[in-house]
Formats: sequence, structure tokens, C-alpha cells
Amino acid sequence: MENKTHFIPILFFILIVSGLYAQAQQTVTGKIYDQQTGEALVGAEVTIPGTTVGAVTDLLGRFTLTVPRGATKLQVQYIGYDPVQVTDLTDNLSLGLVESVSTLEQVVVSANREKELRTEVPAAISTISPQKIDETAPNTLDQVLNKIPGVFVADLANEQHMTSIRQPISTKGLFLYLEDGLPTRPTGVFNHNAMNELNQGAIRSIEVIRGPASSTYGAEAIGGVINVITQSPSLDLTGRMAIRSNSNGLRRTDLRLANTYGKTGVFVAGYYARRRDGFFEHSDMDKYAATLKVSHALSSATDVNLSITYADLVTDMTGSLDSAAFFGEDLTSVQTFTERTVSALRIQSTLNHDWNEKGTTSVRLFFRDNSIGQIPSYRIRTDRQTGVTSGTINERTLQSYGSVIQHSHRIESLGAKIISGVSIDHSPTDFFEDYILVEQDGRGVNVGYSEIDSVLTKNEIDLTNIGTYATFQIRATEKLKFSASLRYDRFRYDHRNFLPPSSFSGSPDAVSTFDAFTPKVGFTYDLDNNRGVYANYAQGFVPPQVSELYRGVQVPSLDPSVYNNYEVGGWYSLHLNNKLMGYGNVALYQVEATNQIISVQLDDGTRENRNAGEIRSRGVEYMIQLDFDQQLQFRWSGSFARHEFIDYVENGSEFNGNEMAQGANTLFNYEVTYRPKQLPGLRLSVENQYMGPYWMDNANTTEYEGFSLFNLRSGYRFHGVDVGFTILNLTDELWSPRASSSRFGTTFTPGIPRTWQVNLAYNIGNK
Repeated sequence: MENKTHFIPILFFILIVSGLYAQAQQTVTGKIYDQQTGEALVGAEVTIPGTTVGAVTDLLGRFTLTVPRGATKLQVQYIGYDPVQVTDLTDNLSLGLVESVSTLEQVVVSANREKELRTEVPAAISTISPQKIDETAPNTLDQVLNKIPGVFVADLANEQHMTSIRQPISTKGLFLYLEDGLPTRPTGVFNHNAMNELNQGAIRSIEVIRGPASSTYGAEAIGGVINVITQSPSLDLTGRMAIRSNSNGLRRTDLRLANTYGKTGVFVAGYYARRRDGFFEHSDMDKYAATLKVSHALSSATDVNLSITYADLVTDMTGSLDSAAFFGEDLTSVQTFTERTVSALRIQSTLNHDWNEKGTTSVRLFFRDNSIGQIPSYRIRTDRQTGVTSGTINERTLQSYGSVIQHSHRIESLGAKIISGVSIDHSPTDFFEDYILVEQDGRGVNVGYSEIDSVLTKNEIDLTNIGTYATFQIRATEKLKFSASLRYDRFRYDHRNFLPPSSFSGSPDAVSTFDAFTPKVGFTYDLDNNRGVYANYAQGFVPPQVSELYRGVQVPSLDPSVYNNYEVGGWYSLHLNNKLMGYGNVALYQVEATNQIISVQLDDGTRENRNAGEIRSRGVEYMIQLDFDQQLQFRWSGSFARHEFIDYVENGSEFNGNEMAQGANTLFNYEVTYRPKQLPGLRLSVENQYMGPYWMDNANTTEYEGFSLFNLRSGYRFHGVDVGFTILNLTDELWSPRASSSRFGTTFTPGIPRTWQVNLAYNIGNK
């Protein structure tokens, strides 16, 4: 008993010291989020300046930090956002960060399906921010995508489009469209209008990879990848209600709401757009789209996410104009019934789990249900010998069932990282096409049609794609980082025909298989002072489309088209006392393609698809952005390119050395934006979109002169209310987003004339 009493003073001393230590500390909790969207910023660093004390935000953007007595500041940092110092150390801190106007350290997710520093990705990749999307208020995505160097999306009216990225404007399957990293359509049934299946009202940001990305995403990722990233639930109640109206007959209403309840976040967004009495006859449209996203944090290391998107589009298909009508500005349409109807449902659920600081696994399940019905204007033809006008009516439906499983693991002893994954996509698809007789009035206007029991095509095809991929990254030195990727894909097309051999599409039942290995290697090197260079070699491939294989009387023997891309580039950033900030990048590339699929006319007059031809595209893409005193911003994005045939013979004509049709040599977009400090919330901008001349045919006999358009935008935000006024095509230039020439004649798709637009929005929460 006596010995135990010796411990009483010691215990008493420990209790006193512990109490004093506890009084000398303070616990601060809080949440960090994106000020523009209200989304949680996961992994934001909260530190005490000058110490090693800090914390990192969790899946809900929350943190807990023990602050020693005497500390007066917190430093909050997140890559791609302006750092903030906080002097109010009260509990339940709520802080919104603002994306940096000019920064190198942007985070991208598209390069390898997970977050990476842009400066450590050996590829040309650009991001369109939430702020830029909100301020542009695009009716069609070309109005923001065309701000990216080397990118041109041709607006064909009512969200119909064609794309050009390191390739001429094309309907071919050379561009991959993603929603949150998942292709919106399966390989083999490419739709050049695929972005009209998106819900524009749910878009948070857009990332564009220029050049092949087949080593990660598989087929069709050739000229580029457009990854639309939808918004996630916000930490607190946020929302946006917006209406817009323009002089081109468009009325649109948007609604967006988000919140987090405990560990569960919910986001809903949708819009309805309607066009009547547009500048071009027969151009009405109705579209509505909706998205629901639910996220739940099962633990600090595991979360599950569900996303459901549905889009419904009914639009007239205006067609194009001949030279006389276009240059005479006669916008009378010869179509009265051609149309396109789209119904698209996509469901995906993802489970993410962090095993530790080194390893992360994601498992994604997805389902698609799509249908596209058409009475296409481009199929209506008048036979010069018989005088009979005919066309087709068709519909394709598909359902997809699939999964993507990915795991990443860090090897810290080597400064390395391995990302590997496997994907499977099973997509049964049905297609029918019927022949129709077209009725014309005395003016040559197509006023009606009749079906005559003549089925051209009727088949079912089971499309199955199994792919596996891996990326290995290693930091050889503090400044030098290498990356190597490899993907293997195997495709199986199981075709069943319901028509006799004598039919237009009498091709027999058949099973076609295709496989491909696609590599990519590259490196980045940091030159210090916010400068760096990169280089890569990447390969892409496109298997034959089902329309190239099974539309006819036989199944041709075709191989995938292969594209090889060689690229070098660099970037820089400058900061001069916060008075001048700048950022720029440049990329030089050469793309060589073999096994192009072309239609060849045989001796008996029939046509057959064959692998033939080699093409090459060379170019330089550049972007420079300057910010003067956070008031005046200047951006210039552009490209110089040449797209030519190396070995190409079609219908007996040799095109070696010719430039490819619809491949402009010069393309740029510049924009000047002014935000006066004297009147916060006001913005004024002028934008110029320029496309140089290009050949309208592969024979290089007819040239389109190109165009130069000016757009004015203004906006003012006050207490959550946004008012915007836009003038598109300020000078009312006569222009065409796509002009072509063939044996059927020269045609122009008319571009929008001068158009006035008013936008009004109210923001809830993130004012």
C-alpha cells in the first residue's frame, strides 16, 4: 500500500499536464467544396502554415483537424483551384474554392480513367470548365467544343452534328463520345450525331483527348475522345433554374437540383428544348432529357454511385441546299416529312473502394437502351432516267449489358503506378430499312411518301466486345516520367438475316470476328519554371461497322482500319505579380492510316466495300491564354493541318497526293473577355470562329472558301440571378458548317444567321 502511494503525485501531474495540453488545442471541422457547382472536393489539403499539422478531406469533402493553441490560420489547397487562407478557426467551417483561371496543375480524368495531373499526361488533352459552360450557355455543344484547339464540330441543326479532330469533317466512326468515361454507344453502330443523346442540362465539364486513345477506351478513339462529365451531388442544397429564348425559334428551360443528406447525395437535372419557325424551313424540334444521380458513402474508403439518363429527341431533318439556293439565300426546304427520332436510356452503377493509400478498385455495371428512327433526307434521290423519286425509312434499336472493372496500384519504392482493367459489352441490335416512293409537287418539293412492301434490310446482330488494358507509369527521375499502355480487344458480330438472298440486303447469316492490340508509349519532362515537354506514339483502330458488312448481297472480308499517331508537345505558364498570368500549349502530330474501308465499283456495276488506301494527316495545334489583372482575359486556340491521300484509288480515280475533302488547313477560335473590378458580376466577351478554305471533293476540283464568325456575349450576376444576352453571327455572314460536292451535285448545309438570345437563370445556394 505504501509503494502505491508513490504513484499518486505522478498520476496527479499527468492529469494536470493532459488538461493543460487539451486546453492548448482546438478541434476544427469543416467541408470543402467547389464554389461553382457545390460538389465535394475529395482529397483537399487543410494545413497549418509553417507546420506539419494537416488533414485531407474525405469522400464527403469533410475534415477534422486538431489545431494547436497560437495557430491563427488554415491553408486550404486543391489541385486546379486557387489556394485560400482562413483566419476564422471556428468549428463547422464551410469553404468553397474557385477554379484557377490560369494554372498548369489541372486534374484530368479521361487520360487513364482516373484523376491525374494534366502536366503528367503525355497527350494533348483540354478541359472546358463549369464556369465556361454556364457563361457560354450553349444551345449545341459545338459552341463550347470549338474553343478547343484543333476541334471543329459542325452543327447540322437541332443537336445533329459531325466532328473534326485531327481528321476532316466526317460521318465515320473516328471519334468516341463518352459520358462519365463510358461510351454512349457500342462499337460497330457508330452514330455521328451521338451527342444528341446526351443531357446537356447535367453537364459539369468536358474533356477532349486529341489523337488516338484506343489503348484505354478501345475502338473508334481515333481522331479524339470527347468525355462529357456530369455533375455530382453538392454538399448543401444547390440548384439552377434557367430559361432562354432566341430569334431562331428556340425556347429552352433547364432545371438542376442537388443536395447531400447524411452520407447520401442526390442530383437531378433536365431540360426541355423546342424550336418552331427557325430560319430554315422544316427545322422544328422537341427534346427533353433528364438525369438522376445518387451517391452513398458506405465508409471512409468505399462509395457507390448510380446514374440514370434518358433523352428523347424528335427533329425535322432539313437536308441541304444546292449552290443556287445557298448563294441566293433561298432557305426554302424541299423536305416536308424527313425526320429523326431518338430515344436513349443509360444506366450505370459504380462501386469504388480504396484498399489503402496504394490501391483503388472500381467496378461499373451499365445498361443502354437506344433507338433511332429515320426518314433520312440524304437517301431521297430522283432517278434521272425514270424520273422516279424514292427514299428509305429505317430504325435501329439496341440494348447493351456490360461491365468495366479497373484497379490501380502504386509501387512507391519504384515511383511507379499500374492501372489495369477489363471490359465487356454485349449489345444485341435490330435494324430494318424499307423502300418508299416519294411524292413531289410541281415545285419539286417532297410532300409525301408511300411504302410499297419492299423491305431493303431486316436483320439482327449480336455485338460482343471483350477488352483488357493496362497502363504502367514510372517516374525515372524527379522531372522525367514514362508511361506505357496496351489494350487487347476482341469483337464478335453474330449476324442473322431475315430476307432471302435476292433482297437488296440478302447477305447470308454470318459470324465475323475482329481483334486488335493497341499500344501507347510516351513521356513527360519538367523543364522547371512551369514549363514542360512531352512526346507519345499511339495507335488506334476501327473495326468495320455493321452497315459496312451487312448492307448488300454478300459479307465482305474486311479488316479493321489502323491509325498510327506520332506526337510531340509542350506547355508553359507564367505569373507576374498577379498582374499578368498566362498559359499556353502546343502539339505537333502526324497520323498515318491504313486499311481504309472504301466502296469500290465492280465490273458488273455493283459496289463492294474493301480495305484499300492510305492517308496521312499532319498538323500543329496551339493555345495561348493571358489574364491581365484578373479583368481582361485573352484566349487564342487554333491549328494548321494538312490531310492528304498517300495511296487511294476509288471508282477508277487515283487521288494520290490530293487533299481529303472537308479537311480545312486553318482553324482557329479566339475570345476576349472583360470583367471590370468596378462592377463585380459583369462580363463582356467577343469571340471569333474561323475556318479556312477546303476542298469539297476528293478530286480537289471544287473549293469552299470557309468562314469567319463573330459572337458577342454579355452577362451579369447579382445575388444568384444571372442575366445574359448573346448575339451569334454578329455580321450575319452567309456560311456553311459543311459543304460537299459529288456526282449528285454541290450541296451546302446553311449555318445560322444573326441570332439574338436572352438567358435568365436563378441559382440556389451557390450565389
